[in-house]
Amino acid sequence: MRYSVELALSGFHLRHKRAHGLLVRDFVSWLRVEFLGTAAATGVLAALVEPRTVDDLAAELGVTDPGLLGSLLAVGESVGELSADGGHWRLAGVRARAMVDPAVDGLAALPEEAVLYGTDVYRHLGDRLTGAPAGDYLAAHGELVARTSRVAEPIFGALIADLVRARRPGRVLDVGCGSGVNLRHVGDASPSVTGAGIAVDAAVVGLARRNLAGWGLGNRFTARQADVRHLPGDLVGPWDLVLLFQNIYYFADDDRTGLLTRLRTIAPDGAVVVATAVSGTGDPAAAHLDVVLRSTLGNTPLPTVD
Repeated sequence: MRYSVELALSGFHLRHKRAHGLLVRDFVSWLRVEFLGTAAATGVLAALVEPRTVDDLAAELGVTDPGLLGSLLAVGESVGELSADGGHWRLAGVRARAMVDPAVDGLAALPEEAVLYGTDVYRHLGDRLTGAPAGDYLAAHGELVARTSRVAEPIFGALIADLVRARRPGRVLDVGCGSGVNLRHVGDASPSVTGAGIAVDAAVVGLARRNLAGWGLGNRFTARQADVRHLPGDLVGPWDLVLLFQNIYYFADDDRTGLLTRLRTIAPDGAVVVATAVSGTGDPAAAHLDVVLRSTLGNTPLPTVD
C-alpha cells in the first residue's frame, strides 16, 4: 500500500494518534484470532496441511461458495497465516502450523472457543446486563471447552507429576476429566498407577476415551459419564489421589463445602487437590473467564483467593 508524503505526515496531527495506532494493531490481532478460529472450526486449517487450490478445498470440505472461501483465505494471507503460490494455498504462520499439530490440541481450540463461544458472550452481554438469561453454551460447546482447557497443561502437567512422584498413589480419580490429559500426566509419572476420569457431558467422555486410547493408556485409565455427587458404587473409592481441576465453578457456592467433604470421604487417607483460576488478581484471562462463567447457564463466578 502506497501513501503520499502529505497523507503520511497527516498522521502526526491525529487526535489521540497513539490510541489510533494501538487500536488498529489490536484490530489486526482480533482479525487473526477470528480467522484462525473460523478456519480451524470449518476444517480449513487441517485441510491445508498439504497445499490445496480453492477448488480442491471446496470439494474436500463440501463448500458451495468457492468465492467466499477464497475471500476467507485472503484474510488468512493478510494476517500472515497463509500463503499462496501458483494457485495453491498453504499454511505459513507459526500459529496456523502449530494449530494443526494434534499434540497441542488446546492451541487450536483456543481461537475456536473465542469465535464460537466468547464472541457470542460479549455480543449478548448488553442484554444480560439488563436481565436477559444466561446462555446454554455448554450444551453445544462442552467438548470444545474441554479441548481449550489443555492450554493450562504446561502448568498442571508439572503439578501432577510432582504430586504423583511425592505421594505414589495407586488409584487416581480425575473429577471433570475434560480431554483426559490430566490422567495422561498421572500415567507418565508412574508406570503402575491406575484410575478413572468422570464427566457429566457424554461428548467430553467420548473425547477423553479416544485420547486415552490414542495415548496407549486405555488399559490403565477409564473415562466414565458420572456426577461426582452421585457416584456409582465402583467409583466411590477409596482413592489415593482425587483431582478437581478448573471446574469448581460448575458448583454453586452453597454446594462447594458438600462437594469437598464428599471428595474427602472417597479419599479418606489420600489427597484431594483443587486447582482453579481466581478472580480479583488483575489477570486478563481470569477476568474474561469470570465474564464467560457469569454468562453461561449452570456456571458460577470464579472464586476469590479467600
